[in-house]
Amino acid sequence: MALPARRFGWLTRLWKSRPSLLIGLSLAWLALVVAMALFAEFLAPYGYADQSLLKRLQPPAALGGLPEYLLGTDNLGRDVLSRVIYAMRTSILIALMGTLIGACVGTVLGIVAAHFRGWVDDFIMMLVDFQAAIPFLIVALAVLAFFGNNFVLLVVLIGLFGWDGYARIARGLVLSTNGQGYAFAIRTLGVHPAKVYIRHVLPNMMGVIMVQVTLNFPEIILLETSLSFLGLGVQPPGTSLGLLLGEGRNYLATAWWIGIPAGVVIFLTTLAISLVGDWLRDRLDPNLKGKPA
Repeated sequence: MALPARRFGWLTRLWKSRPSLLIGLSLAWLALVVAMALFAEFLAPYGYADQSLLKRLQPPAALGGLPEYLLGTDNLGRDVLSRVIYAMRTSILIALMGTLIGACVGTVLGIVAAHFRGWVDDFIMMLVDFQAAIPFLIVALAVLAFFGNNFVLLVVLIGLFGWDGYARIARGLVLSTNGQGYAFAIRTLGVHPAKVYIRHVLPNMMGVIMVQVTLNFPEIILLETSLSFLGLGVQPPGTSLGLLLGEGRNYLATAWWIGIPAGVVIFLTTLAISLVGDWLRDRLDPNLKGKPA
């Protein structure tokens, strides 16, 4: 017996609106993450290094712990909620700087390769193939272990991850743009190539580059998390999401609340950025416009 379609019309409407709902929830979560990163000093109940050994390993307040520690305390009596908020700031800052470095380096090299062509193009594309072929995490671990860990080196290493994707995209877009009539006309007028790229080519490719940024950003966060988890990223007394995971791995059976909140934040943040990136790609990619999701 068929059920009346009118009775379950709300279910059909909810299913059709789910993409918009997911994007809205993703944007709301990302706005919350950014707000916590920017205003950590005002939102965190305690400092990330404040200790109280008499209150160590307290469970979350909802599980019978002390009411002033909503997510409990770690093995040194530090507030887990405060440490997660400050860790979000550190991880997002490192990932943002690393993403900007990779995007700038890759875009510039892609433009240079497409402009000069010949051996310059071959050399840069050889570097791109080499970058794509090596296990970057192993290289980063070796570099940090050999030269020692510091914040600047960590950011630079993370920035070099993924630049090859930007280089490929920029090279292809520049080659496509140079073949169009308006670019040829501008060059015929004697305009300097640098001005052509800055005023005409870059604005036309920024949409695609921004999509690549949103797709690469989650990978950058996971790379920083992996390095910090392995002890070669952010060092104590600093804090990051990966460092919190590393600190909590020895207490998963007895005090799971030390590391689990950081893992949840990493999962939700990378998922939200990936969903927004896919949504932007569908909206900005001319090859996908008008096609059903």
